[in-house]
Amino acid sequence: MKITVSELKAKIIEEIAVSTETDLEITEETALYEDMGLASMEAYVLLCDLEETFRVRIQASSLRHVRTVGDLCELVVDAVRQQGRKGR
Repeated sequence: MKITVSELKAKIIEEIAVSTETDLEITEETALYEDMGLASMEAYVLLCDLEETFRVRIQASSLRHVRTVGDLCELVVDAVRQQGRKGR
């Protein structure tokens, strides 16, 4: 069964909420550092949690370009797509 990008992003957002234990209503526009108050190390731990959950590898250096939950979703979606191509 294939999952749509929208469904995958919803799962990523859900995992972010669980991983960060936040009470915020998280959307793709939510800023990781300003709105959620994450420190850079917390963002790295979150990335590691997402890698484990979705069984992908993402370069930690990619976090330099991440500002919002949507940016992080795109990283994970791209990694899932690449993983899918490798599995073929």
